[in-house]
Amino acid sequence: MNAARPPMNDHVSHPPGSSRSTAGTGTAQNTEYRIAHLRERLAAEEPGELGVRVETRGSAVTVIGTVPTAHCRDELMHTANEELAGLSLHFDIVVAEAAAPDHPEEVS
Repeated sequence: MNAARPPMNDHVSHPPGSSRSTAGTGTAQNTEYRIAHLRERLAAEEPGELGVRVETRGSAVTVIGTVPTAHCRDELMHTANEELAGLSLHFDIVVAEAAAPDHPEEVS
């Protein structure tokens, strides 16, 4: 007398026109949203790193650019790791110290 019960329906409401997400669906879109948010933070925060690019390359995200100091590089990497936690990140950041030389250049 113990008949198998049919599976229960999911009664969670979804906005009109939306569909339920399945594994892997929306992942690329979520990554692009997170990258856009990172770009906004980099432009808004000190020192406003506008020359830095953030690109998706396959399943990884690459941060490319030049920053004025090692401190800026460290802050950039911290912010990127914070915003894009859980994603595979690669950094190609060059530090262009613009300090005056400590000795004269020798020309021969």
